[in-house]
Amino acid sequence: MMSYYFVRIPKLPRDISHQSGAVTLIEYAAREGQMIGPGEVIAVVENWWARMHLKAIGPGLLSKTFFASGTAINEGDPLAILICDPEDGPKNDATCELTVVKTIRPKPSIRT
Repeated sequence: MMSYYFVRIPKLPRDISHQSGAVTLIEYAAREGQMIGPGEVIAVVENWWARMHLKAIGPGLLSKTFFASGTAINEGDPLAILICDPEDGPKNDATCELTVVKTIRPKPSIRT
């Protein structure tokens, strides 16, 4: 028996989060129908502060992608559907792993 889950844009860490709460899809690194392994990049996104990779948390089949390159997507919104064995699905709220691959500009810190 197979299961599926929505790969969602995670809540971004404070040091790279933007006030809009959105990221822009640069590209899907995997295509629909492709098998994905744990840690493989599903999509590349960026915001004002950083470029990020969204990586698979476990193995599965990338069943459906939702957006065209250049689309703004809010934190928490679904990006894709991954079909997997129930044992390989999310164990908590995280549906992907976020890795910052490039800092576009440093975010100023507020000193108190």
